[in-house]
Amino acid sequence: MRSSQPPSSSTLVQEITGKPGNLIGKMIVPASGSITVRIVGDMLQATTKGSLEKRESWTRIQNIDCAEIVESPIWQLLAIGIPLLLAGLPSVQYSSFGGLLLLAGIGCIAAFFLVKRRYLAIYSSRNTIPVFIQKPSKAYHQFAMTVMAIARQLNAQPAPMMPNEQVSGRTATAFVK
Repeated sequence: MRSSQPPSSSTLVQEITGKPGNLIGKMIVPASGSITVRIVGDMLQATTKGSLEKRESWTRIQNIDCAEIVESPIWQLLAIGIPLLLAGLPSVQYSSFGGLLLLAGIGCIAAFFLVKRRYLAIYSSRNTIPVFIQKPSKAYHQFAMTVMAIARQLNAQPAPMMPNEQVSGRTATAFVK
C-alpha cells in the first residue's frame, strides 16, 4: 500500500553531495568534480563544480518522473581484464611478463565482480541529474523519497482554475461575418 503522506520530518534530507556524472547515450559515467543537489522550494537545484567550470541547473520538482539508485559493476574492468588474460595465457610459459599479464587480467576480472559503482539518478522529461554515491546510501535513498513525495504532492494539487470567459453573442457573430 502506498502512503500519500510525505516522509516524517526526521527523515527529510534536503541536500546531498557526491561526484557528478555525465549522460553519454543512455549510459551514465562518472565525471570529475563535485555536485550538490538541494531542494529549494518546489525546485531541485543542482550545482556542479569542476576544475574549470561551475554549472547550476534548476528543475521543477513537479516535472520529475523518476528517481533511482543503481548499483552496477564497472564494465571497463571486464573490457581490460579479458584481453590481458588472453594475452597472458599463451606467453606464461615463456616469460614472466606473460605471468604478469595473466595476473593483471585475473585481478581486473575479480575486481569487476567485487567493485560496484553506486549512483542516484533523478529523471525529468528534459534533464537527468546523476550523483555518484560516496557515502552510505541511506541519505541518498531518503533524499530520493523526499523528492518523490514532494513531486507526488505537487502533482496531486488541482491546477488553478482560469476564469471562464464567455463570449457574448454579439462578439461571436462579429467574428463569423
